[in-house]
Amino acid sequence: MLIVHILVGILFGFILWKLLKVTIKFVLWLLLIGIIVAIIFPQGLFLVGGIGVFGLSALVVLFILSLLGFLFFEGH
Repeated sequence: MLIVHILVGILFGFILWKLLKVTIKFVLWLLLIGIIVAIIFPQGLFLVGGIGVFGLSALVVLFILSLLGFLFFEGH
């Protein structure tokens, strides 16, 4: 039983690390695209912001669901 908890903890840490890497890469790409759009087409910045909010909210929901899934894990 202890080994299962250790493996679940390792898996949880791996998933959190991957989510953090994806989130940071997404934010960096969004900033880069936002700067390019601001220079070329300033009216389109609102669209980039909306897409960014949508993407970040999807990543946050995925993080919360994975956190809740591991908190309520029943290893029978």
